[in-house]
Amino acid sequence: MSLETILAALSARYRKVNAGLAVGFPDDSGLESLRAARGGVWMSADTPADLPFEDRQFEVVVLYGEAVSRENVREANRVLRPEGCLFFTVPEKNGKQDGFTAPEIYRIIREGFDIVELRRPKWWHFGARRRTITVCARKKAWREHKGFIREGSLPFTPFRSRT
Repeated sequence: MSLETILAALSARYRKVNAGLAVGFPDDSGLESLRAARGGVWMSADTPADLPFEDRQFEVVVLYGEAVSRENVREANRVLRPEGCLFFTVPEKNGKQDGFTAPEIYRIIREGFDIVELRRPKWWHFGARRRTITVCARKKAWREHKGFIREGSLPFTPFRSRT
């Protein structure tokens, strides 16, 4: 999996990152690359399950390698700030190669994220080895607003009669 594609997607979205979390990188070179590219404070974690960080602490979370799963995406959602972004790259499934298809990615992240960008290789590279899909997903802001529906009634409905 390519760190360059994640850096390109991150650069297109952010000029500077204040607080970021890198999960699943095998060594500190990936963390140093992220820090050099976007600045700010970057933390790292080896395993994404039960991240030892408080809720809503990071602006960006980058999952790398085997760290992409439904449980890990939920945990990333927990530590992201409202309107924060999740970036990851996964191998694309084709033929006998293990990986993910675009619908599988949608199913993994649909509960807490909206996909902002999904980068895939051009169609003429189909069947090539090591094709990857890079995803940029933004945390859904409407999940943060618990007071939207008032007790027993909606704030506005066009079907309510005026008497």
